[in-house]
Amino acid sequence: MESMSGMDMSNMSGMDMTTSASASSTMMNMGTTATASATSSGSSASSTGMDMSSMDMSGMDMSSDSGDTMMMNSYLVTTYSNYPVVFKTLKAHSGGAAFGVFCAIFFSAFFLRGLFFLSAYLEQKVFHNYTNAVLVQEVDNCACDPESEDEKSPFGALKRKGQASMLRQLFFPGLAESGKDIIRLLIAFVSAMFGYALMLAAMSFVILYFFAACLGIAFGEVFFNRLSIVLGINKNSALCGALH
Repeated sequence: MESMSGMDMSNMSGMDMTTSASASSTMMNMGTTATASATSSGSSASSTGMDMSSMDMSGMDMSSDSGDTMMMNSYLVTTYSNYPVVFKTLKAHSGGAAFGVFCAIFFSAFFLRGLFFLSAYLEQKVFHNYTNAVLVQEVDNCACDPESEDEKSPFGALKRKGQASMLRQLFFPGLAESGKDIIRLLIAFVSAMFGYALMLAAMSFVILYFFAACLGIAFGEVFFNRLSIVLGINKNSALCGALH
């Protein structure tokens, strides 16, 4: 009996020692796994942080580069080097190129005033449209005729022609008048295009280009005003004169 109890005691103690050894090995394995996972997560976090920092740096470089290329003038300056005007490729790299841009803006403004004169010339000399022209006539102040005043008013013209006739002339003017309207449309479109292009050139805030637009308009006004006087044209009746 005593020998059996000793054997039982030794077996139980051996089992306990084996269990404790396996438990300790399991805890060591768990600790090793946790350490490895923590190390891998730390390394991945550090690599992610490095990637984000590199992305931030590249983003800052891109923003700085774009800022340099997109910087615009907000007041009149005398520098013109590599500054685009109206078009991206229209830049001045030297003094000669700047003079070329100056001439382009100057003659564009001069041409714009010429379009105004052309519109007035066509209306008065070719189309014989004196409705929109400002004609200077001698008026007898003593002659007061209410009927004649009523005939000159728009309502008097509406009574004479009738609504149907006026609508027909408005929407179906005929081939001849439609051709005239096409010419008027082309002149008005080109005038608007040149006018807004000159506005963009002046808004570059480069003082050289600003004076080019102003001088071109001034010289064109004087020249075509003299030509209007010689030819007997009232330039104020131009179709696109409202763009002035």
